Amino acid sequence: MEHVTLKATARTELGKSPNRRLRTNGQIPTVAYGKGTASALSLAVDHDALRGVLGSPKGRNSVIYLDVQDDKNYAVMVRDFTIHPITRRLLHADFITVDENAPLEVEVPFITIGKSKGETDGGTVLVSTRRLKVRCLPAAIPVKITADVTSLGMEEGIQVKELTVPEGVEILLPADRRIVIVKAPKAYEDKAGEGGAAADPAKKGDPKKADAAKKPDAAKKPDAKK
Repeated sequence: MEHVTLKATARTELGKSPNRRLRTNGQIPTVAYGKGTASALSLAVDHDALRGVLGSPKGRNSVIYLDVQDDKNYAVMVRDFTIHPITRRLLHADFITVDENAPLEVEVPFITIGKSKGETDGGTVLVSTRRLKVRCLPAAIPVKITADVTSLGMEEGIQVKELTVPEGVEILLPADRRIVIVKAPKAYEDKAGEGGAAADPAKKGDPKKADAAKKPDAAKKPDAKK
């Protein structure tokens, strides 16, 4: 499976001052925990190396092998991280251990591609979510899930069951949920409404024609007595 290896060292000193020294030397404090660790591991990893992992196509869904000095390798994923609001440098990260043979649940980006036919007529493509929760083995986590909207006309959409995903990946949403729709502009809806009303004077809004349409045929009235 695809993975990256990060070298880590155990932190023997904890607290603000030791952590500040780590950051000055190009490292950041981290913690690793989960199945396979007797207790949380206080570690330090290279700032730029971890930043590179988070900036890769899979980002925080990347499986990382932590090579801990004088210990062993741990298969982990980034559970959480903090960034300095001004410098945008990483300040801290949490790793969670993963079982490479057990499915897990993660969120992956959902992206639409192409320009729909409905957009050409003035419609707008609406997407209900930009991230999809999926279940799969760590090795099968997709970088993203895409949907081609080119063929969609006005008021047409895409349901979850119509999405194409890699083998072994399950989307954790109802199969009939519509997550993409090409919404018609108001002018289009008004025009469609007028077309439906034209055939029925009572629906067109003309009270005189509506009354006339409701009156019985004069020929059907009984003759007046002579």
